[in-house]
Amino acid sequence: MSMITFDRANTAGSTLRFLPDFLSKVAIGVSAYVTRSRAERQLEALDERLLADIGVSRSQIHQMVWGGRH
Repeated sequence: MSMITFDRANTAGSTLRFLPDFLSKVAIGVSAYVTRSRAERQLEALDERLLADIGVSRSQIHQMVWGGRH
């Protein structure tokens, strides 16, 4: 029968090593969400004439901003 030891110091260190990467990815995701939400609100606030000038219809705004991600 073999014995497995569990070293708490090593597992805590390895978990903390990946924490900055995880937090960085979360921050990037939140930032992207805020940016896209702001863009969608700003486009929704435009009138039909301005949207037509940039070649976008009101029904296309969500798809253009989120690209199928939301």
